[in-house]
Amino acid sequence: MVKYFYKLLFIYSLLLISPLKTFSQWSISGNFNGGNVNCLINTGQYIFAGTSENGVYRSDDNGSVWIQKNTGLKNFLFVQTMSAWNNFVYAGTSGGGFFYSTDYGDSWIQSNQGLSQLNIKALLSDSTGVYAGLIIAGIYRTTNNGLNWLRFALGEGDLLYSISSKSPKFCIGLEGGIYRSTNSGINWNIFISGLTNLSVRSVIQSDDKAYCGTFGGGIYYSDSGDSQWHSINSGLPDLKVRSLFLNGASLFAGIDGDGIFYFNQSSGIWNEVNQGLTDTNISSMTVKDNYFFAGSSSGKIWKRPLSEIVTGINQYAAEVKEFQLYQNYPNPFNPSTSISFYMPEWNRVTLKVFDISGREINEVYSGFLPEGKHIKYWNGENYSSGIYYYTLQSGSFSQTKKFALIK
Repeated sequence: MVKYFYKLLFIYSLLLISPLKTFSQWSISGNFNGGNVNCLINTGQYIFAGTSENGVYRSDDNGSVWIQKNTGLKNFLFVQTMSAWNNFVYAGTSGGGFFYSTDYGDSWIQSNQGLSQLNIKALLSDSTGVYAGLIIAGIYRTTNNGLNWLRFALGEGDLLYSISSKSPKFCIGLEGGIYRSTNSGINWNIFISGLTNLSVRSVIQSDDKAYCGTFGGGIYYSDSGDSQWHSINSGLPDLKVRSLFLNGASLFAGIDGDGIFYFNQSSGIWNEVNQGLTDTNISSMTVKDNYFFAGSSSGKIWKRPLSEIVTGINQYAAEVKEFQLYQNYPNPFNPSTSISFYMPEWNRVTLKVFDISGREINEVYSGFLPEGKHIKYWNGENYSSGIYYYTLQSGSFSQTKKFALIK
């Protein structure tokens, strides 16, 4: 009788705990039975998913039910990219080119006049028009929903993955680097300084930063007006980035074979957020009504409360209570590298570089800094190859690490 009582008590405790565990994990929102979920977009009222085998799906109820919306797409069901503007929804396909819908996907109209190729890898839409990134034929723009397309940037032959705009800044991610315009596409320049890998799969921009994800070199950022990219890979298990997503100031990454990671701005470290996620190849992400949605290579869409992810990870920053000097990255380097450190309180700090004999050769920074994670950069362009040391000092704290400049 006693054993029976404890058995019932155990089952009852599981019933109380299970809902909390379920809430704290990813759950399947949609299963399209195979094929990659190439893109997810939030139009405000609906969520759309573009797949590599089954065309377009739409959810009217925040991911509870997904309905195929392929009328007018003909046989072009390999949808690589989607975007939306006002009451229009756009789809870029492999082989069928550009389609638009005026009734939120209930019907699609094909419109390719002027395009030199019908394999559209990336779409972007704003008040100036629609931009289509053709996979090996550059970018075209239309101001009349595809009735006429005109070349906007690049030429034939560049393998394109991603386009991003934050007026007047425009970035193009390619197999070979990044092109950037700071004047709405009038002039273009190659922008690769600081990148150690040029297979750029994703480019996104906020008001003051740009981020890019590479397939082998990890993730980089560049401040507005900066002429160089800086890596932010601490905490990543692999440097092959399949996708990036920015929601306000929250940055997420889909890492090849390793699921979803969230970037903690306070610690400067990527944190895994894969509890309950059985698909680890995440190719698309979006947010709607405080829910985070992720599309996988197996045709599934996963859902989780956004606030839960951010709140859980940000607890890490509260646990850091002491000075931290991190190893520089990259190391070895040529000619520049980033040095990051954590300040537990507002204080004066100095960061200096010394040669192998212990002679000070450069003061990287000296001044007061607030609590939090900070990153400074040292350029060794004017110094010879060899072993150097960097020292962080603040009050009674002092720590030194070694790095190598190789030219």
